[in-house]
Amino acid sequence: MREDQREAAELGARGVPFFVLDRTYGVSGAQPAEVFTQALTRAWGERTPLRTVEGDAAACGPDGCAVPQT
Repeated sequence: MREDQREAAELGARGVPFFVLDRTYGVSGAQPAEVFTQALTRAWGERTPLRTVEGDAAACGPDGCAVPQT
């Protein structure tokens, strides 16, 4: 438990609830869903960069999909 407390302090936890995303982003307290969505999207984007393929195919990212008009 002491190790968990030390690690939490290093990550910036000052109270509960405190959420750590990919050991990079911390969200403290009761936050609106938009704050969690933004933090999760950012953490995911840094860990899993968007790969694109040349051509006329649809492309999808964290904000949805873009389908080319024909």
